[in-house]
Amino acid sequence: MRGVFVTGTGTGVGKTLVSAGLAWALRKRKVGVAACKPFATASRAYSSKYKSRDIAILAEACGATEPDEELNPLFFKVPASPLMAAQILNKPTVDVHGALFPLKKLGIKHGFVVVEGIGGVMVPLTEREFVADFARLAGLPVIIVATPQLGAINHALLTVRVCREFGLDIAGIVVNMMPKSPSAVEKNTPRVIERLAGVPLLATLPLMKKPNYKQAASALERQGAVDRILA
Repeated sequence: MRGVFVTGTGTGVGKTLVSAGLAWALRKRKVGVAACKPFATASRAYSSKYKSRDIAILAEACGATEPDEELNPLFFKVPASPLMAAQILNKPTVDVHGALFPLKKLGIKHGFVVVEGIGGVMVPLTEREFVADFARLAGLPVIIVATPQLGAINHALLTVRVCREFGLDIAGIVVNMMPKSPSAVEKNTPRVIERLAGVPLLATLPLMKKPNYKQAASALERQGAVDRILA
């Protein structure tokens, strides 16, 4: 199965934007691609068609025809980690291995799958399993999404270290939300992360007033990220 697993240095860094942008770029290249988010949580369902807003965006980007439960097999109406959400709602613990089957089905059907994680790599799925465990089971190279804000270097280096401890192959880092007029810290953060982490900087995406995955796709293409991911 070909694909990538998109994680982040935390919540709200732009994993969905990057995932959808990559899916759209591949679709424009006529590459068979699916995008999914095995685990999602939110305070309420997004629509009658998609429980997760992230899935609605991913589905639009790749032109998905699959039903919601194949793109997002596990959803909880509590904005928390899957472990905590299941406990609060008195639901069964998530079946981490079971969540792999829809993902593999998508990979076989389309050839390439973009998998968006939930939160960061150490978000707990069960008492003993984390997002990093699922990424390892999926066997896909990891793209880490970070931001250029103060503290980003620490978060990025911690994420890289955990990925390596779990034996994950890191495809590279995408720095999102770069201001139009960045400070000296923001301007230098991407290259410092690349140098200290020892992983490629795939692209730097601009801060957008309204996140637009087509704009993200253009930036990923222009900076050569799509070619490097497909290589």
